[in-house]
Amino acid sequence: MTETTTMPEPQASETAQPEAKPTEKPQPGLPGWKKDTVTKYVFIQNEPFFLPKVLDKYLREFADTTAGINVQSVAQGKRTVFQTAMDLLKMYGPWYFQWKLRNFIWRKLKGKLVNDVLGSTKHCYSVGAVARKYGVPLHDMPDVNSDEFRQMLADNGVDFIVSISGTQLYRKKLREQTPLGIVNCHGAILPKYRGLMPSFWTLANDEPLGGVSVHFVDAKLDNGPIVVQKTYRIHKHDTLEDVMARSKDLAAEAIIECVKKVEQAALRGEPVETIPNPEAEQSHFSMPTKDDVKRFKAAGHRFF
Repeated sequence: MTETTTMPEPQASETAQPEAKPTEKPQPGLPGWKKDTVTKYVFIQNEPFFLPKVLDKYLREFADTTAGINVQSVAQGKRTVFQTAMDLLKMYGPWYFQWKLRNFIWRKLKGKLVNDVLGSTKHCYSVGAVARKYGVPLHDMPDVNSDEFRQMLADNGVDFIVSISGTQLYRKKLREQTPLGIVNCHGAILPKYRGLMPSFWTLANDEPLGGVSVHFVDAKLDNGPIVVQKTYRIHKHDTLEDVMARSKDLAAEAIIECVKKVEQAALRGEPVETIPNPEAEQSHFSMPTKDDVKRFKAAGHRFF
């Protein structure tokens, strides 16, 4: 999964990618692929700040071969939305929290009025509105690992799943039935900064670079081989909002590049070239504490 602190958050120049190497175990279904097109499916978080723009860029390229979209909760892990909000209030403090909450509510209201009541998709304030703009079905099923959901994917001939800020774990049955695999976009330079809120931790640790990694999903969190990785510079004046916006903007480019690489490899009947994501070099982070926020601010950064 990727960072999901968007209600009330759940990476400048690019550097060269590491030399790509074929994964040792080619993704299932690539050699000898017999279909003329790759049918895709999208998992995405129900976030009104950055993700409508990311989804719009993705669907502009792939709407005609995307069978549907599952919109997932903004709740962090096993927390409810309320518990997630309370954790963020403790972490952010009341000033940033109320600013984020007001903007969240305002965007939701604009989406309801402009996109739902008036039916306009000129400006999309929700991922649902973006899906309607491109005529891609939305599937309201809360558990993507359920038998019912997996059968729906099979009925639609889904070959490949793209998780854009998804908030669920994708279990073995779901992974194994998806011929070309599942990729996830994570807002960090993997294998570093696995886990929650990578943009925050990147700033708190005063890193000179942030990044995004689109990687295959396996049994462990943020662990599979990387298909595309991009980086951007971090400046002393950057706020958390600045970095999240840059991260999501770069994520859209990385996701499109990844999907094209997987699609082209499948149609050629070849394995996808990947970049190692060694578990031995990982660092993993969870929800920040108040002390972590103090360190974040001591590094010269602010939330907004």
